[in-house]
Amino acid sequence: MKKQKIKEREKMKRKKKSINITNIISIALIIYFGYTFFNQQLAINKYNSQIEMYKKEIESKQNLVEYYNNKNENITTDEYIESVAREKLGLVKPYETVYVDANN
Repeated sequence: MKKQKIKEREKMKRKKKSINITNIISIALIIYFGYTFFNQQLAINKYNSQIEMYKKEIESKQNLVEYYNNKNENITTDEYIESVAREKLGLVKPYETVYVDANN
């Protein structure tokens, strides 16, 4: 009878040990997956912010390209050429009289 009780106690101890090991492994896996999930979320947030930054940069570059395309179209017009000739080069048409302001 004593041998049977001793065997039962040993079985209980083994079960407790196996339960403890299982619990430890389960907790370790939960911690590992939680840590991995947290790091992945940080990486995703970082990449999303970079994507937004690049989208804004692309938009500003597209606006700049549009501005220069419009400017390029205006450069070829006769009005622009005439205004540059008058303002920058000081040229006048043959029938115009030039008056100089003495105060300036």
